[in-house]
Amino acid sequence: MGKAASRRLAPFGGWKSFHASWPISWKRTLSFAFQSIGIVYGDIGTSPLYVFSSTFTDGTIHKNEDILGVLSLIIYTLVLVPMIKYVFIVLRANDHGDGGTFALYSLLCRYARVSLIPNDQPEDSQLSNYKLDTPSSQLRRAQVIKEKMESSKAIKIILFLVTILGTSMVIGDGVLTPCISVLSAVGGIKSLGEDTVLGVSVAILIVLFSVQRFGTDKVGFAFAPVIFLWFSFIGGIGLFNLFKYDLGVLRAFNPKYIIDYFQRNGKQGWISLGGVVLCITGTEAMFR
Repeated sequence: MGKAASRRLAPFGGWKSFHASWPISWKRTLSFAFQSIGIVYGDIGTSPLYVFSSTFTDGTIHKNEDILGVLSLIIYTLVLVPMIKYVFIVLRANDHGDGGTFALYSLLCRYARVSLIPNDQPEDSQLSNYKLDTPSSQLRRAQVIKEKMESSKAIKIILFLVTILGTSMVIGDGVLTPCISVLSAVGGIKSLGEDTVLGVSVAILIVLFSVQRFGTDKVGFAFAPVIFLWFSFIGGIGLFNLFKYDLGVLRAFNPKYIIDYFQRNGKQGWISLGGVVLCITGTEAMFR
């Protein structure tokens, strides 16, 4: 099967049947899941650590109520963005398993002439598969949208700029997030002095970025056991403190505390969302 034909067969089950002939075993699936602990969920799991310190920089007016309000914001931010948005929506938008901004842009350019650089091949128009679509309202609606996108220069430029912007933001997050995470983690030894914290953080970051050249799979297997143990211990400590000191913190699952938090703090409460959003740094890794 030629490259052009394989691309055009995708909507008609060509790629689906191709992948169906290569089933992934449970052993392989569990291996990928274990790697994801060290790559994806390690970032998401450590992100909430520095949310409270970033949110309450100037102190709080109603301490207990504000803590519950911010905790409720963290809980529902994690539920709405990583779980509902990424797991149930974004992960379904992929280019045959490849995720990312450029992957989706490439997929869009493959089925509509929206690329600023022409990428269609003459032999594509000779494929009989174009005529295999069953007429439907969904197909007619898609055809109208496709024609509008192909005929508008402004839409082509906007799609390209959004693609570049999204990729740039991911690169920026990939550079800034490790620095913030490492500084927050090493901050536990701040009693030794700011210079020590800075030096240790720089050394850790150099090691982290230098080992990335060995590949994502090796890095994932190296960090997964450490992250798994860390999650186990911090989860156990959290449950112990929860039952020993105050079960009332579970009230944060009530979204009413979010409404009360904004009513009490007004503009300052909305400004604090800049710190709350730090709890979901790393979620974009799920899409890649």
